[in-house]
Amino acid sequence: MDRWHSTTYWLLMRPPYLQQQQTNLPPCRWDEREGFLLYLWERLLLLQILWRPHEQPVGSTMPPIHPVIIVGAGPCGLVAALTLKKADVPFVIYERASASKVCSNAGSGFDMAPTALKILEEELGLSGGLDKAMQKYEYMQVSDMDGKHVKTFRLQEMNKKLGGRGFGFASRSIMQHVLLDALGVTDEDGNIVEGGILHCGITVTGYEHKGRNADGTYELVNVQLDNGTTVDGSALFACDGIHSRVRKCMFKDVGDSMNYCGQEVWWGKTLVEPDSSIYQELKRIQQERNMDDGNVSYMVMGTKRNPHIFFTCEVSENLHNWIFAKDNKKAPRASANANDSTRRGGKIIDEEKHRELADLISKNGNEVVKLFINETPPEDITYSGFFDRSNQKLGYVDGLVALLGDAAHPQSPMMGQGANMAIVDGYVAATRLIATVKKNEDSESRHIQQALVDFDSKIRRKQNSAVVLKARKYGTWTVSKNRFTIWAMQTATKYMPPSALIKELTSGDKSNKLFLDAMKRDLEKLRS
Repeated sequence: MDRWHSTTYWLLMRPPYLQQQQTNLPPCRWDEREGFLLYLWERLLLLQILWRPHEQPVGSTMPPIHPVIIVGAGPCGLVAALTLKKADVPFVIYERASASKVCSNAGSGFDMAPTALKILEEELGLSGGLDKAMQKYEYMQVSDMDGKHVKTFRLQEMNKKLGGRGFGFASRSIMQHVLLDALGVTDEDGNIVEGGILHCGITVTGYEHKGRNADGTYELVNVQLDNGTTVDGSALFACDGIHSRVRKCMFKDVGDSMNYCGQEVWWGKTLVEPDSSIYQELKRIQQERNMDDGNVSYMVMGTKRNPHIFFTCEVSENLHNWIFAKDNKKAPRASANANDSTRRGGKIIDEEKHRELADLISKNGNEVVKLFINETPPEDITYSGFFDRSNQKLGYVDGLVALLGDAAHPQSPMMGQGANMAIVDGYVAATRLIATVKKNEDSESRHIQQALVDFDSKIRRKQNSAVVLKARKYGTWTVSKNRFTIWAMQTATKYMPPSALIKELTSGDKSNKLFLDAMKRDLEKLRS
């Protein structure tokens, strides 16, 4: 029983004689009319004080509004929630995964680019958490699937030039723990405490708008849950990933099919024990290439004989996340866990599929790839495909409902921008809503709806689409069987200076910076 409910029970539901027994006072007679009326009056007064559904905390400058409904407790939804919390705007999060799975480590991670890092560190105050969640790119060792050395990138100086934390890689699991801790929904052992602002194991199945203002805008959004109940909100932020149920509801009458990018993929997590064969091989490479004094990531490029790609880096002490991809024109069959956001619709492989994967890579001459795949237990490997959306012209907003992150613009990870865009989406959408509510004391829904319209800018959609299409192209090139494409990719990598690599890796982040800057300009106008 949470704090509010337990307090309400004590003050409203316990009869006077039980309360008086706690203080050793003589019990009053329950059937005395005067005593009963006084009891009822006192309890109604307490109810009025306790139950004010949309009242803000004491000292808040925010007008009372219905809570913002956030769907999804991934980085996007949690950033939006934390932004709203800092401004005392009420919200509630619904996450379809169980509490035990929300932060489960499925071996997935993502690049962290400057704009998202700036939001997390400077705007949300998560500097300490980022120390745990992110590893900087300091060295990148590039070889090919036949075991041939291609290039060693030394990136420390380039990272310094980017300013702040530079550029790096984060574990999705650790990052979600950091955000949940900041929201105050974890106990001292790091376990999620449900109820209040976070409800796990509940799927949002749809929505409909309620009421109309004089100008045609909507008054509220009514959100439907899979337990048969509904909840009203001042806005709905759909951060529920590539298989978004909110998006399905929004575009139920429009063609909105998934696009298979042409690559099947395996990803996993591997504990690299000291003195293990993987540890010894990585140490050998580090010493051979003079990379002992920093964090090292490993990229393996495809060859004509083995047109695959592999990448791994250390995300915490001795724990590596890795990904292996190859060309396959046939899309992988959707798994039974297609709605598992921690695995992007992928599925855990079994012993037989693990042997098939090991056989596939047995012919290549790269020891790093073979060791990681052979020594990772099948239960720590996920199989899936790369998908995005066919129709890149659809908007992200319907009235009081906004699609954010992968729900709006899912993409192949080949540009490393999916999570960065999601974090920026969550912060910008929440900040625009906060600003318009602060500016307009009446807190009418038409102002919130306009804030979401401003969020859904045509320029942002165009830039997002460009990143999605570029990621598709990179995916095709990296697993190509074409001899010229393979030669061109390796030659470009071999002669690329570190500055050019960093510039290319962060090129997709330009749209995030422009999006954030545009919001800041709009808010300055709003305040003036």
